Amino acid sequence: MKDWLRTIPFFSALDDSALETLTRRLQRRHVHKGASVFLASEPGDCMYVIRTGLVKVVSHYEGEDRFILYLGPGDFFGEGAALFGGLHSASVFVALDADLLMLSHDDLTALMKQYPEMALAIIRELHQRLRLSLRAPIQTKQLNVIASIGDATPVLAQHLAQVTGEDVLLVNLDESSQPANAAALREDNVHLTHIDPTLNAGALPEFISQLIKQYYWVVLWAVADETTMTLKALQQADLRVVVGAAFQQPVRRFVAEHSYVDDDVAAIHQLARKLARRQVGLALSSGNARGMAHIGVLKVLREEKIPLDLIAGTSAGALFGALYAAGRTIEEITEFAHKVRIEYDFLTGFRNWDFSIPPRWGLIKGNMFLKQLQQLLPSETFEGLKIPLAVVAADIVSGEEIVFERGPLPEALRATMSMGGFLEPARHDGRLLIDGGAVNPVPAQVLSARGMNVIITSNVIPTLHERMRWQRGQLEKGAKSLIDIMLNEREIMEGEIIRSRLNPVDVVIQPDVARYHVRQYDKAPEIIQAGEDAARLQIPYIRKLLAPRPRKHPRA
Repeated sequence: MKDWLRTIPFFSALDDSALETLTRRLQRRHVHKGASVFLASEPGDCMYVIRTGLVKVVSHYEGEDRFILYLGPGDFFGEGAALFGGLHSASVFVALDADLLMLSHDDLTALMKQYPEMALAIIRELHQRLRLSLRAPIQTKQLNVIASIGDATPVLAQHLAQVTGEDVLLVNLDESSQPANAAALREDNVHLTHIDPTLNAGALPEFISQLIKQYYWVVLWAVADETTMTLKALQQADLRVVVGAAFQQPVRRFVAEHSYVDDDVAAIHQLARKLARRQVGLALSSGNARGMAHIGVLKVLREEKIPLDLIAGTSAGALFGALYAAGRTIEEITEFAHKVRIEYDFLTGFRNWDFSIPPRWGLIKGNMFLKQLQQLLPSETFEGLKIPLAVVAADIVSGEEIVFERGPLPEALRATMSMGGFLEPARHDGRLLIDGGAVNPVPAQVLSARGMNVIITSNVIPTLHERMRWQRGQLEKGAKSLIDIMLNEREIMEGEIIRSRLNPVDVVIQPDVARYHVRQYDKAPEIIQAGEDAARLQIPYIRKLLAPRPRKHPRA
């Protein structure tokens, strides 16, 4: 113990006799992961030294938590309250099971009187901590310990290093796991280490805390058996994942709150983005015929290999987003768009509409439209989509935003495309639902609420300036139909909603489609091209947002 205490700046100047006295006065305390050592504003009268484990220091400012730093073996905290009494200025939480040594105020002040060098070391540390707390930005958690079960765990570690640009420590907890190529992993900034087979599971936090100082990411590679080591790894982890065939084994019995992916490379890369908080969401606006520009946007994102973790769409955006999420090719979606003018437009596709006579809720009942959607996406459900999708509709009675994420896809599309006065509201769970553009024409907030970190929008609804520029000339060419007036009225309302709700957004793709009328489905090639052109302009910004951004040393 004396040799270890000498490695701590506070105690390095003490002789053997003083260290023996100190050893007798130190009190031991074991604190489990997730628990607090103390909270800000609580009274304190002792200082803590970390023997094993890891803690994080968090301050509180204007209602927000401000992460300051992590402390590991040999570090100390609580010295301010121990020296001067009063209340703690920050909270300390345990990140890995910690063994702490406590020194009371009386013992600390007595040692400082006897050894002035110790007092000087404390003053220096207080100054450094104060300077760091004033400069530290508000952050999310800076360090992640991930427990992963499955033979594809090394692949996950490689993708995590690729997405973040940071080194990843991969800890093999069982030699029976499938062998991994350490050299190949090292080339991808993954550092493989093996735990001593004789190590007790209770010593795992100490083992990790000794290795973790230079890594933001630690992946504990566990076996799919309910061993004490696997259970300890799951307990100490911030995140738990099951990769590949391991999910078929009885791991669900003892692995709670986990993410599962199969061993497909694309799925593993998506999981890595989720763990690294680099998930990409795409919001597709309403827009009738102009909505075909979304096809061009999707085409460019696909060609440029921009990953999409979630698509949120309203009305036309929901329709084209659903086709893409269901795995339809861009060519198939484009072919569908070319048929819209003949088969679905109100004036030319009247044979496909079931008119309501006399109209009560709308001009069109919508039963035939639902059948058309069911033929377009037969047996398709949200759960079976290749890309997760959220479809926005509106409750015409309460004005609530209703988001579909489960169940049959055609019914959700029927709801989000039910323009009030034209198509009867869709009935769903006792509600009457209409076009989601009435409440959220560009559903970016739906993406942020579901944890998307990079949010891209494709908005085809023209601004007021664009409307004044193009629509006045169109109006002067001839009288508008009732449908045109209804669509224009809806578009004006949507434009005003967008002005107040288009946050938070990282990239706005704004296709130049204001010149086209909302029913000009015959202009599909031009409108799709406008979407392509607008998307290509934003690709450099999107790549910049997704580029690896390695942080400074986690303990710097």
